[in-house]
Amino acid sequence: MTKMSNRARWMMLCLLVLSAGLYIGTAAKPALDDEDVDAAHAMVSQEMLLRHDYVVPYMDGLRYLIRPPMHYWLVAASYQLLGENEFATRLPLGLAVVGIVLLTFEFGRRFFSDRVGFYGGLAIATSVGMFIYTRNMIPEALYTLAFEGIFYLFLRSWTGSLDTRIGYWGAAALCAAAVMTRALIGLVFPGAAIVAFITMSRGWCRWRELRLFSTSAVFLALAAPWHVLAAMRTPGFVWAFFINEHINRALGRRLPHDYGAVPLWAWWSAHLVWLFPWSFFFPLALRELPLSPGRWGKDTDLASQGRLMLLAWAGVILLFFTLESGSRLEYYSFSAWPAMCLLLGLGISRAEETDQKWLRPAQRILAGLSVVLAAVAGYFLIGTMHIQAASDVSGHLNMRSPENYLTGMVHLLDLTPESVADLRIPILLSSISVLVTFVAAWIMRERRIQWLPNIAMALGMVGFILAAHIAHDVLNPTLSSRTLALELNKTLKPDDQVALYGDIRVAPGIAFYAHRNVLLFDATGSNLEFGSHYPDAPKRFYNEEEFRNLWQGKGRVFLVVPSEHLEEVKEKLRGNSLWVFAATGGKTAYVNQGPEVGVVPGNVESRQ
Repeated sequence: MTKMSNRARWMMLCLLVLSAGLYIGTAAKPALDDEDVDAAHAMVSQEMLLRHDYVVPYMDGLRYLIRPPMHYWLVAASYQLLGENEFATRLPLGLAVVGIVLLTFEFGRRFFSDRVGFYGGLAIATSVGMFIYTRNMIPEALYTLAFEGIFYLFLRSWTGSLDTRIGYWGAAALCAAAVMTRALIGLVFPGAAIVAFITMSRGWCRWRELRLFSTSAVFLALAAPWHVLAAMRTPGFVWAFFINEHINRALGRRLPHDYGAVPLWAWWSAHLVWLFPWSFFFPLALRELPLSPGRWGKDTDLASQGRLMLLAWAGVILLFFTLESGSRLEYYSFSAWPAMCLLLGLGISRAEETDQKWLRPAQRILAGLSVVLAAVAGYFLIGTMHIQAASDVSGHLNMRSPENYLTGMVHLLDLTPESVADLRIPILLSSISVLVTFVAAWIMRERRIQWLPNIAMALGMVGFILAAHIAHDVLNPTLSSRTLALELNKTLKPDDQVALYGDIRVAPGIAFYAHRNVLLFDATGSNLEFGSHYPDAPKRFYNEEEFRNLWQGKGRVFLVVPSEHLEEVKEKLRGNSLWVFAATGGKTAYVNQGPEVGVVPGNVESRQ
């Protein structure tokens, strides 16, 4: 199938509206989170514009030699056009997700059918993990779009529907973009998947068609210049960027060791959540995998080649992180999700056409699960009716030290039964949305109605995702320090200094929203430490003695402290003036000189 029908155009339009509404329409809020991969990364793009230096990334005035610059470039360009705000920060990722959804449809349409492409697009657009892991400034969606483009262009050229120069050179250009976004895996994963595909299809006799010399030249022409310039301008770049950040990290030896490895069983099990509700149809997807080596190389039709490419694409990524245990976070299989969703689309489509047995049982399970979830939600909602929603949601959360948030989903452990009172609206919206649509999908599936059950589930997930967006906004005062930063902005003078107790991840939003660099008091295991050793690096790290001297000086100093460390800070600054300037969202800002209004040293109430 090549020419797009009117029906396919309508499908693509529906997917465009759906994905743009979910991922671009929600980009303006909430505020950036105090994560080392959200407000902290936004600081890098912010500083690029300030320095007009687009080669060496900086964070908090220090060289930040951890990630390549593509994502920072895109966000900096967005800031230049739209201003330094939340929408501009999230826009590149939102556009990338829209691109992934549309390219998933096109991949499925061209190699399988309109229905497969549409179901795959619905699955990728409305999966839980896709939304969760595009809320923060991590580059997964960007290089995933590049990966999908690589495999699409390669397979079209391989199967003869696209000129090899356009296909292979275009794939090489996208591979360079992936390397500039996510470093070595931007080359390793696509290269390994293509090698696996050619091997499985017994196609090495066609190796001359790949135009290896010119394809490599295109890749190097686009990927090499930044790496060469960065190495020339930054002594130690090769060790910091390639050895420490990539090889040592994969081996679990990277310094500082501020990351974790999710246990393998938990990592595999998490896919049931990240691809929910479509993950419940995995048995149908497994039937579509070309698992018989005897058929590899013999089936040369488009659908068979497409299945083999999806197997190689997803298989290489999943196998890599199954074997690699040094650094395995929840979302590290993100770039395989489009392939998995296309396989799910294939399985559901084939099951509808042939009335396979697992289709209706899976739908019954989902309907039953929606009833259970609604009942649990109702139980907690009724049980917390006597609890009033908090003006500061941190009062209903189990706050923990920021250095303990080594994985994004640890924040779920902060929730307490009392926090249900603050989340009544999103809990009600999500439970009703899922219950109504999943039960409706089950009824239609029992009547052997096609198409509509999947559309109903997608609409239910739209409600669920919007509820998650509302919940994120409710919890944002504890996840972001924007409110505290805006309060500081009202009184900050050019000579004032702002410090964080701990690493930059404690409150990078202070630096971003206050538009100034911050000092780090008693920061250990910081990924900014390497950049602090350059001769021209400004002083950012202060030990206890150095900070006490700074605090006792004539200049005004503000210190932002997480609530878990308040007593610790009071002990370290014992005998010094310790005035509370403001406290919100589980963080307190102290100042070493009395503010304009009367508060007493050690007072722990916010200045109003």
